[in-house]
Amino acid sequence: MSNKIDKPKQTAPQLITKMKSKGITFKYITEEKAAEYLTDKNNYLRTAAYRKNYQKYNNGLNIGKYIDLDFSYLQELSTIDMHFRFLVSKMCLDIEHDLKVRMLKDIETDSTTDGYDIVNIFLSHNSYIIGKLEATSASPFTSDLIHKYFTVQQVYNPQKGKKENKITLYDDCPAWVLLEMLTFGDFIKFYQFYYSTRSYSKISFPVINLVKSLRNGAAHNNCILADLAHGTSRPPAEISQAIAKIASINTTQRQKKLSCRPMLEFIALLYTYNLIVSDKVKHHRTLELEDLFFNRMLQKGGFFLKNELIKSNYEFACKVIDEPVKLFL
Repeated sequence: MSNKIDKPKQTAPQLITKMKSKGITFKYITEEKAAEYLTDKNNYLRTAAYRKNYQKYNNGLNIGKYIDLDFSYLQELSTIDMHFRFLVSKMCLDIEHDLKVRMLKDIETDSTTDGYDIVNIFLSHNSYIIGKLEATSASPFTSDLIHKYFTVQQVYNPQKGKKENKITLYDDCPAWVLLEMLTFGDFIKFYQFYYSTRSYSKISFPVINLVKSLRNGAAHNNCILADLAHGTSRPPAEISQAIAKIASINTTQRQKKLSCRPMLEFIALLYTYNLIVSDKVKHHRTLELEDLFFNRMLQKGGFFLKNELIKSNYEFACKVIDEPVKLFL
């Protein structure tokens, strides 16, 4: 099989013809407008990604074609996913901020560290992070901090034919400074490094890794809602136990929906958010969450009345959003 042969470059009109051959209809938009959309608003790969949420005929004249799938349904799912990613990104920023605040509070009261030694040990075991810090040593946002708290020397790189900043010592940087320079993923690694040997209250590592995965998906603009079918993911016990407290969700529903990776990551986000984020911020973000799910997602809800997969996932998420207090009792 060759992608060059099976999937050659095609124009928007050609892609429209391809979609029609797969049973995708154009009841709410003309083919011309759809072609303009694929040319100027969104690309085919991202728009068509959501077709995975639709079944195909297994037999008969339409075998292999999608069942009740219109181009406008794909457009709407793409738009909803965009709003979802934006909100997820904001919620992850809230979590990151409050996790750092709590971590620094614990470090301040921790008599086993001066805040410097843990940075030295952490970086000595994660040299790739030093490389990432070196790469941002000329950034207007981190340059001053890096040169103030690290020993930096210019070393000639013969491969690139120029001098580069190299961090040679990192034993004089405190945790409260390092936290300002780490990516979210590297912060989570530092978080796990610190709390793995201490008895302070913390978000469990399996849960926080689910949040990190969702955050990365949103930050990289991935199509998060492109495949909502139940899969093989297994939820951490605390997530499963939290959902089990919601009377309107039975065991079968819980097991199926939490086996879907995007759903599991979203529930982990809600769970962590309720545990970590301050009440004032949580109040305002909850209003945004409710507006997205109970208003925006319903604007064209009629598109999805015949799609049990989309409907059941939406209803499951709404039940969790409706009873957030049960996620952390």
